[in-house]
Order: sequence, then C-alpha cells, then structure tokens
Amino acid sequence: MSNQPRYFPSIVKLDVGGQHFTTSLQTLTRDPNSMLAAMFSGRHEVQTTEDGSFFIDRDGTYFRFILNYLRNGELILPDGATFLKELEAEAKFYQLQGILDELHRTAPKVFEESVILTNEEHRRVLKTWLPIKSEWRLLFRASRDGFAALAFHFKCDNKGPTVTVVKSGGNIFGGFTGNAWRSKIN
Repeated sequence: MSNQPRYFPSIVKLDVGGQHFTTSLQTLTRDPNSMLAAMFSGRHEVQTTEDGSFFIDRDGTYFRFILNYLRNGELILPDGATFLKELEAEAKFYQLQGILDELHRTAPKVFEESVILTNEEHRRVLKTWLPIKSEWRLLFRASRDGFAALAFHFKCDNKGPTVTVVKSGGNIFGGFTGNAWRSKIN
C-alpha cells in the first residue's frame, strides 16, 4: 500500500474491509460533515491498494447502505432488517448524522404498550441494555390475561427472547432471557 496524493478522480474505487465499491467523488463528499467528505477532501492521507482502490479499514458488510444513503438522501433498508446496531456503528464512524437520525426515528417501539414502564427514561435505558434488533410486542399482561402460571406460559412459551416486567406494590423489577420460555404445562 502506498500513500495517496491529494488528487482524487471523479470516479472512485473503494476497498472497504475487502469488499469493493465504485462510486463518484461527488457521492462520497455529499455530506460535508461526514468522515468520508473529510477523507476525500485532500486534507488527509488515504491509503491505496495495489489495484489503486482507496482502502478503508472497516467492515464492508453494510457500506452499500451508507453509499445508497449518500446517493439518494434516503435510508432504505430491507423489511425486518436485523442489523440496525451494526449500521448505527458504521454511521457513527462515518459521522453521518442523517442516517443516525433516521435509525432513531424508525427504531422499534419497545415497551410502548407497557402500563408498568411509563417513564421514558426507564424505557430508554432498557433499550440500551437489550439486544433489540427487530420489533418487540406485548405477549402477556396479567391484568388482562390472568395471573395464573398457565396463562403466562400459554401466551409466552416458544416465542423467543422475552423481557418480563413485574410491578409489586411500589416496586418494579424484571428480567431478560434470550431463550424461549418452555413449560410442561402447555
């Protein structure tokens, strides 16, 4: 690898963690506050590979979404995308505030149906602790579905990862399991 001179062609070949992309310099510099605009402004040294591609030492798995956002000004993801945290990490690295704003706007509405977790700060903290990758939904509410263990297991068994929140008196407590509930009752 050699250091890149401060001139950049109008069509740019990229090697992002071993994955190859071709785009325009105009696309790469579209967001003037981004890391990509800084990298391709001529102010920084950018390494090239033997084939002349500009090397970026990042995982290239989600870079196509970064490029398409810069091309279209819109974040388009497949339905049910489960890689939002990974894409968020890449958007943070590339300093693409528009993608970060869009990801937060389209984040799953976790705990919205809860009558126990009504404090938005509590919801926010829990969201940062949990591996929320897709839509969560309310499975069981004792005041609605009954307080018996059989009712709980009927609604919650074999449903995948769950968060259980309980209010007893003035106390709220709960837990998370990445494994599905299973019982011999059901």
